[in-house]
Amino acid sequence: MLRWRRLEVSGGFLLLAAALYYLDSAGVVPWALLACALHELGHTLAIRLLGGQVSLLRLTCVGAELRLSARCPLTPGRELLAALAGPAANLLTAGLTVRLSGGRGESACLFAGLNLALGLFNLLPAAQLDGGRILKDLLLLLGAGPRTEGVLQGISLALAALLSAAGCLLLLRGAVNVTLPITALWLLFSSPAGTVPPPARPAFRKKTVRPFSGT
Repeated sequence: MLRWRRLEVSGGFLLLAAALYYLDSAGVVPWALLACALHELGHTLAIRLLGGQVSLLRLTCVGAELRLSARCPLTPGRELLAALAGPAANLLTAGLTVRLSGGRGESACLFAGLNLALGLFNLLPAAQLDGGRILKDLLLLLGAGPRTEGVLQGISLALAALLSAAGCLLLLRGAVNVTLPITALWLLFSSPAGTVPPPARPAFRKKTVRPFSGT
């Protein structure tokens, strides 16, 4: 694990990045990494503006994780806004890219599409994604209390089952799509977002796929 100040990079991330770059004949990886960087920047800026502090950004082969300093905790309402900021940064970038380019240019369309996919994917209500963090904070604000985690995990499992069913349906119709089953497996077996032992709360963790994740 490599670490520089508040940035931590795993060997798995470096190997994955190298493999994707080697296999990338269309030049997608640099644009995807830029979209992911904008996503994390959106989170980071929102956290600072809301009074929080990022203590660590960890990059692994399954995504990015922001850890917040326990000295500057955020309320559920502020956590919700910080979680929204990442996808919002991607969706705003996608809109601005299309508007400024007029929908012309292969690179502009690619960059806009990657940002759109990354932003929408991270809004899915899964525990590992920003959407799960948003849903969790909404439930806490509505007074769900101890039931929050159970509800969130149940929705995550239902989403994984839905994606698996969609993949099987496409396969039966003769269309091979590996993205849906891979995403479903990741939702089933990856660690949920926010599983940080006290007092270090909370953690934003997502697969900023790649289209990816994703994040």
